[in-house]
Amino acid sequence: MSLDRELEKFYNYISSEKGYSLNTLESYSSDLKLLSNYLESKNKKSWERIEISDINNYFSSISKNSKATLKRKHATIRSFFKFLENENQNISNILEKIKTPKIGSPIPKPLSIEEIEKIINFQNINDEDFTNTCIFTLMYASGLRVSEVISVKIGEIDLKQKTIKVTGKGNKQRILPIYQDAAKFISSYIKSVRKNISNIETYSSNLFVRKNSKKITRQYVWRKLRERTIQVGINKNVTPHMIRHSFATHLLQGGASIRHVQEFLGHNSIESTQIYTKIPNEKLIKDYNVAHPRGNK
Repeated sequence: MSLDRELEKFYNYISSEKGYSLNTLESYSSDLKLLSNYLESKNKKSWERIEISDINNYFSSISKNSKATLKRKHATIRSFFKFLENENQNISNILEKIKTPKIGSPIPKPLSIEEIEKIINFQNINDEDFTNTCIFTLMYASGLRVSEVISVKIGEIDLKQKTIKVTGKGNKQRILPIYQDAAKFISSYIKSVRKNISNIETYSSNLFVRKNSKKITRQYVWRKLRERTIQVGINKNVTPHMIRHSFATHLLQGGASIRHVQEFLGHNSIESTQIYTKIPNEKLIKDYNVAHPRGNK
């Protein structure tokens, strides 16, 4: 079993039979290519020759990665070896020994409502500013992942009903509401700014594009959000996922049910959503300071 040949078979399997998204495929490909390169550097040319010590040594070589990254790489490699197990029984003993590390889910760090307002109420000077504000507004309006917002199609926005159809992880679709001001802003973007950027406007066209119809990338959103926070004086390393965190946190603080927030976020498990209940909100802190005998001391 040559390394590259089996990897190619695996990519075809998760693409055609498992229906993984392009972002997931790229993540799997990147993780497994790094492993393959490491093994080849150790003169391991076949997966049948791989031993658990090779896998452990590989993880030792990348131990400086974050815990979340290491956990993802473990899961990717386990998935690949499970595939190999189904193809060839000679590697099953390795699969049993690859243990995914258990790490606690970090408590999300949401932005305050005032900080969100600074980001989405920005004074737009040009078409790029307007586009970026529209992206950030939609992310906060519907709690979208960055991979979801850059993939939204024009035909998936229903401005009359104020809803958006989103394709999330595992190609699962959900329909989400958009608050009125956000819908108006998106409508203005489509009717004016987007026409200046691109003359391609069909049902399946990406809602957000750059000049000459270039696709918006995740890296672009990260970079432009960082620039925006600096421009409005937010002294934090704000990421796109923090806007999603803020969406969920603010809904729960406003009285939304955790089940509804789970549906909005597209979480398969309620446990993934419950992390947001661990964030002390302003009312809880105020009640604490009032009720505790030393609360304001």
